[in-house]
Amino acid sequence: MSTTFSAEQVRTLVERCEQFRGSKAPGGYRDSLALCVIDSVQSTMVTYSTVEKVVDRYRAYRREQGGDADTDGAEELAATFAELDGHEAWADRIGTRNRTAPTKEAPLKSFAIEAEAIALLGVGIVTAQQLRDAAEDPAGLERAMAEWLKVPGQRSGVTWHYFLMLAGIQGIKPDRMVLRFVAKSLDLPLRTVTPEFCIEILRDVGSEVCMDATDLDYAIWNCERGR
Repeated sequence: MSTTFSAEQVRTLVERCEQFRGSKAPGGYRDSLALCVIDSVQSTMVTYSTVEKVVDRYRAYRREQGGDADTDGAEELAATFAELDGHEAWADRIGTRNRTAPTKEAPLKSFAIEAEAIALLGVGIVTAQQLRDAAEDPAGLERAMAEWLKVPGQRSGVTWHYFLMLAGIQGIKPDRMVLRFVAKSLDLPLRTVTPEFCIEILRDVGSEVCMDATDLDYAIWNCERGR
């Protein structure tokens, strides 16, 4: 798909984004790959308060087990599924009954969370620091992304981009709110605005308004959520 955009489109978006100067995104989970996985996978098609409750329950469960969710890696996350006898019980104790797609046949998000933890272990990414290190090697990160996208409900790449951002890697999460903002700002039909287009043009806009990509993404998302 084309990611081509004009200088005029960049200027238009810069004007729309001037209001966000100085905005800062929440810190994410720089020391917890586990929470990055949970938050990113749980975040689609739900209100963010639902995600926060899942994160809180995971933290509480790990405290009960003598662990620390805020330093958990993929290994500790995967272990919680074994302790609770699978993703169904994990959903009932920690997660939700939300599914990876809006059909009753789609797997639970807890299934996807477990699958992503296993996928990351398979490519040797166990901690958030190892993920940030992998970001310095495009080939290594592409391999991890390929495995991530194989999991049900994750193929669009939205949760992958958000996962990276939560771990402290700058980026744009092209979810429905960001896509809608760009489409409205540029007076384009929403169906014509691709995730790739959003990522590329907003990176340029971020440079123009002196904002990190993650801060700009969050400011746009928060603005659209308020609507």
